[in-house]
Order: sequence, then C-alpha cells, then structure tokens
Amino acid sequence: MLFFQAIFVVTSALTATCMTIKSQDAQTNIEKRQSWTSIGCYTDNVSGRGLTTPVSVSGAMTNEGCQASCSAAGFSYAGTEYGGECWCGNSIINGNGPAADGCNMACKGNNAEMCGGPNRLTAFQSGGGSSTTPPNTSNPSKSGKRGITYDSNNVHGDSTYGNMLKGYSKITWGYDWGFKSNGLDSSIEFVPMLWGLPKIMDQNWVSAVQTAKSILGFNEPDLTYEQSSNMLPEAAAAGYKSYIEQFKGQVRIGGPGVLWNNWNSWSSGGSYNSRTWTQYFLGNCTSCHIDFAAIHYYQDCEPSSGQSGSDWFISNVTNAHETLKLPIWITEFQCYGSDAQQAAFLRKVLPWLDAQDFVERYSYFGVFPGFLLDAAGTALSLAGQAYVS
Repeated sequence: MLFFQAIFVVTSALTATCMTIKSQDAQTNIEKRQSWTSIGCYTDNVSGRGLTTPVSVSGAMTNEGCQASCSAAGFSYAGTEYGGECWCGNSIINGNGPAADGCNMACKGNNAEMCGGPNRLTAFQSGGGSSTTPPNTSNPSKSGKRGITYDSNNVHGDSTYGNMLKGYSKITWGYDWGFKSNGLDSSIEFVPMLWGLPKIMDQNWVSAVQTAKSILGFNEPDLTYEQSSNMLPEAAAAGYKSYIEQFKGQVRIGGPGVLWNNWNSWSSGGSYNSRTWTQYFLGNCTSCHIDFAAIHYYQDCEPSSGQSGSDWFISNVTNAHETLKLPIWITEFQCYGSDAQQAAFLRKVLPWLDAQDFVERYSYFGVFPGFLLDAAGTALSLAGQAYVS
C-alpha cells in the first residue's frame, strides 16, 4: 500500500469496530502443504489410467480433500480430474506424463483451485512441500528486526526520505515496493519486492535477487483497489511458481503481503476475506517454498469500541503465526490517529515485537512526510522518534 492511498482505501475496506479474533479453519491447507507436493498437470487416459484407484471425498471436491482421502487409503499419489473426481495410486503409470495444459476445471468444492480437466489430472505426491531456511542465509530476527518502507516520491526521485533514518542502530533493512533501491544507503539492507504479476520474467528482477538475502512477493494481491496487485489466489500461486520459486535456496522467500486484519470483508477473490484468500493461495501452491509470511495491518490507534489498539494489533500478529505456522514479517502496519497517538502505540507494541521469536521483521508505515517524518519532510515526527528509539 502506498502512503497516499493508505488512509482513504483501508478505512473504506474495513469496519472501525474491533472484535475478538475468530480463528479461521485454515489448518487443512497449511498442514497438507507440509505433506503433499504439487507435481503439476498430467495426462490421463480412460483406457489406461495414470492413477487407477477412484476414491470418494467428504463433501464437494477439493485438492486437499482428495489428498486426505488418498492418504487415508494408504496411497502416495493423488490426482483430481473433471473438477469432481479423485484418483489415487503409488505412481503414475500407463505411459501418462506431464501435460503442458488442460488442467483448467475449477474444483467443485473450491472454485479458486483447479481440479484437472478432460483427460487431465492435477497431480500431487506425498512427502514434500514444507519449506526450510536455506543454509546460506541468516535468520533476520537475530540481526535486527526493525525496517523502513519508503519510496522515491520526492523532488530528487530517490531514497532521500529513507536515508533520513540511516545511522539509527535499530533500523537494519528497508524496501520500496520494487526491486530497485533507488540509492538506499548501504548500511540498510535492501529487500527487493516483485510487486505484481509480470507478463514475462523481468531480468532486472533476476538481477536484483542476485544481491539480496530475502525477497518479498506480491503486494496485497488479496485487495482490489488501485494500489494493490489484485489477483485471484490461483493466479498468485501460478505467479509464485513462475517468477519466485526458482530462487529457493538462494534467498529467503516471503509469502504474498496480505492485509491480515481484513477478516470480515471481501477480497479480490470475492465474498471471502484475506485470511481465506491466503488459505486458497496455499492450496494452489502446495509445493511453493515459503520461508516467512508477510502480513499488513491497519486500524485505529484508539478504536471506538474501547478495545486497546495495541492489544488488537498483537492479537492479529499472533493469530497470523498460529494460523500459518511460519515466521512473520509485518511489512506494513500503522494505527490511524494523531502523531502523538501513533507514538504511544509504537511505544507499546515495539517491545512486544522485539521479544517475539516468531516475529522476524517489521516495518511501520512509512518514511514519508506526515507519517514517520514531519509534515515538511525535514525531521522525524513524534511517531518517527518513537520508532527509531
């Protein structure tokens, strides 16, 4: 989310009323992702099936339901076909092999997933898919968590604002929603982002990854406003496989940056929220290598309900970790209020963030005039002073 959109867009997308978090049933896709690996689209011939044992699935067909049924029946391969069939086996046989296309039928139980097609299997193999940290990268939580969001929207067209926070020992990393640092000081680790879905592989993106330790994926693909990347979970998963997955083992890979506290509203996928969007993304990306989850948070500093804004933030971050079972980066967060209210909020939540092992990194929104900088953009605001302290 860019700074000139933050106030107007998020407040219109969310209700101002804070409520106790209702845990969503996202565990099926999370747990299945740890034990099943997508092997792609495969041919299937009725006269010589690739997987020979049909099984029933509880409820309407999903890839996760088929995997569970095949696992319960003792098979190590699962495949969905025609949107509503589930087939199992211990290998793909009878000359069937990878298909370039044809797995284009939505699952009857989840239209955000593809369940094969005519004579095509969306195929999975058990025993893979979980992600581990590459051995050549370090855990950021051990080397500094606090970061900056900045952009080049200034008279110089560079990282002038971001560089105003260099020299503060707690500021260790930063990003600008792109894969060019635009002159960020070398004392601050730059983390490139692939903001949205490209039409072809951008070699500038490839080059940026070569010097990075970590990379960020799509920016708010779960939302539909102009400054979000706005895509269906299936499209986001395909994009990860095409443009991000190839860098596993080379850098640490973050999941899509989703607005985690958008739990009672719509998403880019339709009438389900951002947490469900994330569940569908993972269901379509079971083999994707993801080292950490990236979440966003926007809400009032002092909610009208009387609930503590800092408590509400903490409960959302905790819920993301408990749900996704991954280390957490809060790549955007802000409370809506006066400069003094934001400073008070930060003084409450920063010690908690620094104390949580599962929180690897975080970045308050953002290094711009009227936010962490004063209105003139020449000095730190009260919130900025609290953030660097």
